[in-house]
Amino acid sequence: MRPSRLLAAVLVTATITASTTPSIAHTQHSQVWAARAATHVFPDSLPTDTGAGTTLALDSARNEFEAGQVVIRRDRAFTIKRVSFTPLTAGFRQIPPSELSYNFVKFTALNHNSVFGGNQYVYAPSRPAPDDFPDGLSNDRSTTVAANRTQPIWVRVHIPKYVAGGVYRGTVRIETDRGTETIPLSVNVRPVTIPDTKDSGFTDVEWTLFFGTVSHQPPPSGVETMLANYGFSPFTPKWWKLMEDYADLRRDYRNNNLTLPMTTLLLAGDTKVDAAGKVHFDWSKVDQVVKFFTDRGTVSRLEGFWVNGGPGYSTVWDVETLVRDADGRTVKKYVPWTSAEADDWIQQYVGALRDHVKAKGWTDKWWMHIGDEPKGESGDKGWNGIFDKVKAVWPDVKIGDATFHDPVASQVAEREDIMIPNLLNYEWNPKTFDAERAKGKDLWLYNCNIPTQGFLNRFIDQPEYYQRLIGWLAAARGANGHLHWAFNNWNISMDDQDVKGDFWVVNPDQKHKNLLERTIRLESMRDGIEDWEVVEILKKTNPQLATDLALALASKPGTFTGDVTYMERIRALVLDAAAGKPLAARDLASTIKSGALADLGSQHQVDGVYLKWGATHPAEYTIQTSYDGVSWVDAGTRTKADGGEDFVGLNAKARYVRLKAPVDGLLTFKVAGAPLPRENLVGGRTYDKSWEPPKGFPDSTLLESTDGVISDNFGDGRPYVIQGGAGETKSFDLSFDLGSRKTVRAVEVQGYVEYSGYRPDTVRVLTSDDGVNWTERGPVVSRPNDASGNRFEVRFTPVQAQHVKVAFTRTFTPSADGVFLDDIEVY
Repeated sequence: MRPSRLLAAVLVTATITASTTPSIAHTQHSQVWAARAATHVFPDSLPTDTGAGTTLALDSARNEFEAGQVVIRRDRAFTIKRVSFTPLTAGFRQIPPSELSYNFVKFTALNHNSVFGGNQYVYAPSRPAPDDFPDGLSNDRSTTVAANRTQPIWVRVHIPKYVAGGVYRGTVRIETDRGTETIPLSVNVRPVTIPDTKDSGFTDVEWTLFFGTVSHQPPPSGVETMLANYGFSPFTPKWWKLMEDYADLRRDYRNNNLTLPMTTLLLAGDTKVDAAGKVHFDWSKVDQVVKFFTDRGTVSRLEGFWVNGGPGYSTVWDVETLVRDADGRTVKKYVPWTSAEADDWIQQYVGALRDHVKAKGWTDKWWMHIGDEPKGESGDKGWNGIFDKVKAVWPDVKIGDATFHDPVASQVAEREDIMIPNLLNYEWNPKTFDAERAKGKDLWLYNCNIPTQGFLNRFIDQPEYYQRLIGWLAAARGANGHLHWAFNNWNISMDDQDVKGDFWVVNPDQKHKNLLERTIRLESMRDGIEDWEVVEILKKTNPQLATDLALALASKPGTFTGDVTYMERIRALVLDAAAGKPLAARDLASTIKSGALADLGSQHQVDGVYLKWGATHPAEYTIQTSYDGVSWVDAGTRTKADGGEDFVGLNAKARYVRLKAPVDGLLTFKVAGAPLPRENLVGGRTYDKSWEPPKGFPDSTLLESTDGVISDNFGDGRPYVIQGGAGETKSFDLSFDLGSRKTVRAVEVQGYVEYSGYRPDTVRVLTSDDGVNWTERGPVVSRPNDASGNRFEVRFTPVQAQHVKVAFTRTFTPSADGVFLDDIEVY
């Protein structure tokens, strides 16, 4: 871990004399600190809750955005009048203030945490609901903040293409009616340039309702979405003004797929059906929309929505058509896919569409649907039947559909040109999709109201970094796109949504009629796509290293890191490697080849091991770490190794690293990481527990809490447990003998990452000289308070002690009858 990247747990405090009104004679207490973009900052958050720092430090490639948060809190109400920036400079080079921007983070009230089907809750919400959760990014340039309320400010830097690599430094100024606060800002820019939105190899599909409904579902109120939320309808002058902001959003957030609700747009034009049933297509609104967004550099794909539709669309399989009604009007009608009416519509519509797309030069961009999430026998027959009819008219058209239900999803994948499996579907059965991807097909990952539980998605109450990790998952698995329903389906209130935020990722802004309100979830998704771009650049020169680095963060939709500091370190390695910088690590191959342990010289944060093989290599191998060179733990395993170069990602602390068994063919063995800034006093030490773990989750070596390797999912077997009955409250503790009196100032307890319900209710720290008489130190911590929302950090005035005790309480519930414990560190 590089010290320059640490956001140290230090805050800026100031006692400022109010100067705006001379008659005021009191003073005010102010707290200002930096927080990561990946951290949820709540209205009651304090610096000790968010991994506070004194500098907002960012890493970036060129042509990307990177953001963090400046957080302010005062004991009296105040108004932030504006936020401004100095130029960011590196010697004589600079990034001008015009490339920096800010928004005040808004809070959304959630009446409950996200749940699907009444019992499938998200396992690791950033906080229990009901509560106010950070989400929206206000378009207001000033805001008033109540006393003792925390206000995060989203600070965003865009790195121009022309900027040279280097560390650029400047200042953020927060000008208030009670004085001005400043905080340093630095950006480490790598000389790596990601492509523009329109040129990206990643397709971001966001189903939108800007042009009218995209399916058979009318708004519940019966009022069209834009009219209901902005007071004007599509294609009016005010709507076009709003579309200017939507185009800016699409370009900035890499939303390069344009969703076109085709029958809706045809009706918005002058499409007519005559008495004989012949359709006279008017493509003017389609052309107008496509030209508008293409001219603004935001289009790499055009999505034609869609053929199948109607109530019960996933089982009935009707076809959406346009017909002439009894009054001579052209209207939508849903007809069975096996009917003559369906055949006639497909022949007319698909044929005319084919000719128009070719005439406009859109062939390489165009793709379209058959029907959403086919399932069961009717879905199987319906999807395949319509597919055959469409392809008979237009053999070259690219077809792709969001799928979930197996075995139909896997069968459909073999026929689709673009595979779009739900993340949960891909978790369960990736083989078919991976095999078809290997043949050159597009693979886009899809999420909506599922998956919940412990899987990546972008619900408001999930950790903010979940959305970013979808980009890393795509990079790790070779996917090149993402689809989400929905972008702006504002028809369903937040209280009525079971999974919070599934229906939209931008907010309507009734106050600013020509603007959309961005969200931190949208920011996170954009960050993930930008990270994908950097990994892809590295793949051009070192594909195995690039893939391995991505796998270190996310290998499956349900297996990913829960540590944002580890994510930052791996991302820094990717940026450096893409810029041509050698892996910054110590080469210990000469030691490892002999089977001996590799001494790093001091305790290190170990982020991974890079290995290069010669003519021979093992089929599989295991990396082990140790604090003392005596007690070892399996920290990472590589199976189905194919030689060449490997990077095995680890999130561990250790002084020693080795291969579990010596092997032939090893040429290079480099350890990526950095020395710990302070020694972990209990690293590798045994301890005493006040309970005996049950057989199913034993602490078999009395080292599970001190082995240095972080658990991240249920299946890795690293944590152990204390159990209790529903409603039962238990107290339990662990104690350490340091061997002699040492200075102690902090204790960190790794909460269980995958299931937040299996964490303790309170964490306390006590010290002793004799192991009998104990003195409590620091505050009682009742929830995780690090940047990731996983660790309990207790800090206190330094004391001399030989014994340290960490004490816990927990009231057990029917759904969480245990507490999983993992690493405990004492500094």
